[in-house]
Amino acid sequence: MIATWMLSALLFSALMAAAAWCAEVALRAARTPTRWPWLIALAASVTWPVVAPIARQLLPAPPASAPGVAVLPSISVSSQLPTAPSWPLQLDRMLLAVWIIASVIVLTRLVRALVVLSRIRKTSTPQVVDGLDVLVSEHMGPAVVGVVAPSVLVPSSLLDLDEPLRRLILRHEDEHRRAHDPWIVLGSAIAVALVPWNVPLWWVTRRARLALEVDCDARVLATNANAVQYGKLLLLIAQRQTITALAPMLAAYNSHLERRIDAMLATPPRRLRMKFAAAVLGTVVIGTAACTSRIGDIAAPRPEAAAVRRALPVNVGQPYFAFQVEKEVRQVPGTGNLRYPDVLRKANVEGQVTAQFIVDENGKYEPASFKELQSDHALFTLAIRNALPDMVFYPAEIGGKKVKQVVQQPFTFSLSKLAALGTVAQAPAANVTAPTRGAPRRLDAVESSVKIREQAPVQAAPAPARRDPSYVDFKVARQAMQIPGTGNLRYPDMLRSANIEGEVLAQFVVNDDGTYMDGSFKVIRSSHELFTEAVKNALPNMRFYPAEVDGKKVKQLLQQPFTFNLSR
Repeated sequence: MIATWMLSALLFSALMAAAAWCAEVALRAARTPTRWPWLIALAASVTWPVVAPIARQLLPAPPASAPGVAVLPSISVSSQLPTAPSWPLQLDRMLLAVWIIASVIVLTRLVRALVVLSRIRKTSTPQVVDGLDVLVSEHMGPAVVGVVAPSVLVPSSLLDLDEPLRRLILRHEDEHRRAHDPWIVLGSAIAVALVPWNVPLWWVTRRARLALEVDCDARVLATNANAVQYGKLLLLIAQRQTITALAPMLAAYNSHLERRIDAMLATPPRRLRMKFAAAVLGTVVIGTAACTSRIGDIAAPRPEAAAVRRALPVNVGQPYFAFQVEKEVRQVPGTGNLRYPDVLRKANVEGQVTAQFIVDENGKYEPASFKELQSDHALFTLAIRNALPDMVFYPAEIGGKKVKQVVQQPFTFSLSKLAALGTVAQAPAANVTAPTRGAPRRLDAVESSVKIREQAPVQAAPAPARRDPSYVDFKVARQAMQIPGTGNLRYPDMLRSANIEGEVLAQFVVNDDGTYMDGSFKVIRSSHELFTEAVKNALPNMRFYPAEVDGKKVKQLLQQPFTFNLSR
């Protein structure tokens, strides 16, 4: 959140700086003061990143054209383990810490500069020079010190200059005081201290200081002063002065001297109107780009955009809609009377069902809208279908009005202990590992506020509709076991590149010769269809030690979990 907000502020400040530069070109061509574009860019760069997120959240969302999708927390009978902070959250914390440290450093420097100026003002001698009340210091100045009651500060060496030159210097500093430039300088210094990471803002502040000096020079020259003589005076003062931070001086930055002299001696350019029109057009285009909603969405996405990011589908590629609601559907705790299927509980079978359905304006489930997105067993799905009509929800809202919304909700059926199944052999888990640089993540873990407890391999007990009497799946003296190294099970490249881990629980028949029986493959649970495909492709090449009864090799129905792990 902080990282995206900072990126949005940087982009906005950069565009505002470009717009201010175009506006300065237009105003300079029109022979008018050039400070205002930079002051506007400075103020906007500081206030917009703060005001825009608040304004975008307060503005009403557009009317919904379709129901949104909400992902509700998983319903589970067991406690859930907290997940570790994600890397975006860790990055935000790091950026916030660096921000605070940098602001403290810059603010400390600012306070120190203010203290130095206050000390200089107290130790200077009040005096009237050429009819103007000034403060005379040993070496500091010329400058304007103070904000509430600013005073002109001049060095004692200034008194030795000829009266015409001295009057130009005093006139320049008095113009700064009359224009309230100390307030602008102090405000820009505070702005930079508050967001020291905003590099474009530093440049805007520097250009604003230059614009203050150029405008002040123009007002002095408007009194019929000689531009060449005034330029030489700038060079003389730059050689003698001692620069004091935060004081708008006659030559605040020596690097600005050349630009200030060029501005004083510049002649009207050719094709003045064309240059003015091009600069105005550039200002409008860049300014409009800075205020576009796309930049605003980076720092403050609208509620519907945030809902899209929160509503992650359980199945990759599953179409869904998630937008245009301000307040999402929430289940009223304790409603629904969801029951654990007795058959599966006795068989120690755990599992999960992810269901999609519509909650209407009254907080009721619409039966015709039910859709099964993922299910580990048909009995779990049936239990949810029976419980949903009795569930009560807080309906979604848009602008205070209750509306319908599509909901995706995982229901987790978990037992504290897993018992071995008596009718189906459970083979040891087959692990597939692959090296990766990034931290692995489970595909079946929803990456939002929904936290689902990672469980042991699920042992489902779906009864086949038709069974082959020629194989035995119980009372065997020795169960079927995979021969290590057979099958050439490959980790899917796409999932390995995405650092995705998962598991497939497969059911199949092993022949009495230790080979896989074609057509007997059945998926009990899978984290991703690519994992399923990898297991299905590897099974024909796998070899097993066949099951035995009284020393005779027989067929056997086998359930085996295949775990895909990424090693660091």
